[in-house]
Amino acid sequence: MMAYGLNPRQIVGGPAWAAADEYDIVAAAPEGVPVTVNWNAMLRKLLADRFQLTFHHEQRETDVYALTVAKGGPKLKPADAAEGHYSGCQRFVCTFRNDSMEQFAQWLQTEDKPVVDKTGVAGRFDFTLTWTPDESPAADNPNGPPGLFTALQEQLGLKLEPVKAPVQVLVVDHAERPSEN
Repeated sequence: MMAYGLNPRQIVGGPAWAAADEYDIVAAAPEGVPVTVNWNAMLRKLLADRFQLTFHHEQRETDVYALTVAKGGPKLKPADAAEGHYSGCQRFVCTFRNDSMEQFAQWLQTEDKPVVDKTGVAGRFDFTLTWTPDESPAADNPNGPPGLFTALQEQLGLKLEPVKAPVQVLVVDHAERPSEN
């Protein structure tokens, strides 16, 4: 999931052990590789080399959340073109710098459903989202930040709607248990 930026529902097939076995992966970037290297690309190479992973992509219709614009329109500040891309959270405050709506939709993916960008909003934006996960003990605090669905509408002028839509899935053709080092 992490290597390809997918929701669990977007990975299909593969051997039964792949869903049950767990592995500790200890890896380091080659010396001289900058911190900004694409770690996902390195993980993809590891999966191909060590697990002999091969796959193909298909479009399949499934339950998703569509990220759309709420009534009143988006509340997004255009990003400074010179600024680098960044997204991260501390507790319940998530900061996004130089993000597209497509990147934000990918960040929003949940365990139960992928999220697709249907906002039609082009460009890159800087914004902050303050919310409380439903499963958090803080969700019971009436003075705490709102849940994700409410926070999206109130703070960003966006909303998530459950729909069926075609999404790209990764179909595992082959994978092997890795040999020990």
